[in-house]
Amino acid sequence: MIDIVCVDRSGRRWALVPVGGTVRARLVAGTCSPAVMAVDELVRAHGPLVLSLAAHPQCAGACAAFVDTVDLVASDPETASVEQIRAVSAFARRILTAD
Repeated sequence: MIDIVCVDRSGRRWALVPVGGTVRARLVAGTCSPAVMAVDELVRAHGPLVLSLAAHPQCAGACAAFVDTVDLVASDPETASVEQIRAVSAFARRILTAD
């Protein structure tokens, strides 16, 4: 199941798919070798990525809510709850750290 589609700086489209405890990227439009890689590898090699929330309307509400949380933590951290800050931090760490 494809949850989110993103586009890299070269215009290739990637499906972000949860696999076990990680997120993998699968090429769905364009050419690239390898066509499947870990998201952190994708960001290092072809980032930044632009995420498309329209790919799956059923997850758009949850994604939009998380974007609101990220915006709150970034723009007004004094009013963000500890749980909101932890959620944003955990998401950033999953993207930026290689396991």
